[in-house]
Amino acid sequence: MFEKFRSAAIGLSVLVILAGVGLYILVQTGGGDKLFGGKEGTLPPVDFATLSRAFDDPSYLLCDKELCKNAEVDGPAPQFEVDAQTLRLAIADYTDNMPTVRTFRFDPMANQFDFTERLPGESLPSVVTVRIIDKGNYASELVIFSRTPVGDSKAQHHEERVTRWIRMISSRLAG
Repeated sequence: MFEKFRSAAIGLSVLVILAGVGLYILVQTGGGDKLFGGKEGTLPPVDFATLSRAFDDPSYLLCDKELCKNAEVDGPAPQFEVDAQTLRLAIADYTDNMPTVRTFRFDPMANQFDFTERLPGESLPSVVTVRIIDKGNYASELVIFSRTPVGDSKAQHHEERVTRWIRMISSRLAG
C-alpha cells in the first residue's frame, strides 16, 4: 500500500513540476497576458483641469488653483528659474538615473509625464505625474501629483516622495 502512495505522490509531483515549467515558458514567451494581465496597464492620463481630489485622499498634489480648479491642492506648484526645456531635461536626467523609477507615459507635446516609482519595502508602485508649464523669460513651473492607484498608501509618504523629487531636481539644476 505504501508503494502505491509513493508512486502517486511522485507522479503528482512530476505533474506539478511540468505544469510549472509549462506556465513559466508561456509567460516568458508573452502568452500569459490573459492570465496575468499585460504590462501596459490601464492608468488613464491625468487631466489637471478636471482632476477631482479631496484632502483625505492618500495622495499629494502641488498645483496652482487656476489649473487644478476641481482639486484640493496641498500647495502651489514650485517655480524654477529655468526655461521649460531645461527643467524637462533635469527631470529626465533624474528619472533615468533612479533605478526605482520607470517611465510610464511620455507626452512631450503637453509637457506631461507619468512615472512609476517603487521604493524598497513597497509592495506596489506609486505613480508620479509631472507637468511642466513654461512661464516665459526663463521661468517654469512644475505641477506634480503623487498617488498609489492600487493598494494602501499614506499621504505622508507621497509628500515625502514629492519633496525628494523637487529637492533632487533642484540640485540637478543648481549643479
